[in-house]
Amino acid sequence: MKRPKPPSLVTMVVLTTITVIFWVFFSVYRAFTQQPTPTVPAEILEPFSPNLDEEALSKLQGRTFFTEGTLPTINILTTTPSALPSVELETATPSPSPTASPTATLSPTPSSTPSAEVTP
Repeated sequence: MKRPKPPSLVTMVVLTTITVIFWVFFSVYRAFTQQPTPTVPAEILEPFSPNLDEEALSKLQGRTFFTEGTLPTINILTTTPSALPSVELETATPSPSPTASPTATLSPTPSSTPSAEVTP
């Protein structure tokens, strides 16, 4: 049994509807993902004069031009920074207790050391 063909007008309407739906979807997607246009300052947009500035051209001839062989060599890595102050810390040495008897127990006593001062 053969199925009857839909009329060509119905096919055309369905395809047009699908196309419109996709068109709207992609237009909305593009509107949300598109970057805003950058603002250009007015001074850049101003037209420039087509006349040559003869004074600026004459200044170009008086400039000094360097070639690669005439440039001075600059060694940045060979310079040393000024000497930084060094800090020397004293270490605490344990001292024997003054009364050491065989029955006495030794307990550690805290001792303070002078703090090292850093001078700039």
